[in-house]
Amino acid sequence: MKYLRPVIFVTFIAYFAMTFVFTMPDNFIYLKLYPQSQTFQFWLFQRWGFFAPPPDFDERLYYEFRNKQTKQVKVVEVLENITTQKQKKAPFNWHEEILDYVISGNVSGISDMSSELHENLTYQHKLKNKTGLDSTGELSIKKYIQGSAAFVTLSNYGSLVAKENEIDTANNDVRLIMTRIMLPRFSERNNINTTPRKEEAVFMSDYLSFNQQK
Repeated sequence: MKYLRPVIFVTFIAYFAMTFVFTMPDNFIYLKLYPQSQTFQFWLFQRWGFFAPPPDFDERLYYEFRNKQTKQVKVVEVLENITTQKQKKAPFNWHEEILDYVISGNVSGISDMSSELHENLTYQHKLKNKTGLDSTGELSIKKYIQGSAAFVTLSNYGSLVAKENEIDTANNDVRLIMTRIMLPRFSERNNINTTPRKEEAVFMSDYLSFNQQK
């Protein structure tokens, strides 16, 4: 008992010190300790959602269907419609709640995955003093994401989206596009004179045929 309190105190101090270091913006110390930060995040992963400010973006998931012969394209966005249906059918909206949980959760997962992989790629570039676009690295990131369980779930959902929109899956390929639409500042969200919201691409897949889906 004599040594327990000092051990607990030192443990908490070390934990919060590491948390502070590993959540800092890019700097010399952070880059030097980047491999250690990945180990720390793996074993002691944390989300500070309770303390987080209001979200500053909405996510969107587009399915872009392209006819194999004519190359004509039809784009369908699904997240906004799911949210609308969930609100309309409340409180008897269990189907929409589950759908929103699955689809939104996987979109957020891919968004986080993409950010982490790009951070790692940037770290490797800084170590090698490399500048400019790394097309090989970008292709590797895309391939990795397209092999993930989250992406497979979303690509399989594309078959249902195609059916709902009367799109022939035999004659069309599909590409998934994920974006973020930036929200105005919280204090300005009821202001009708705010500028149009900026939309940023997060991830864009290759075109896939429906028989490629797992």
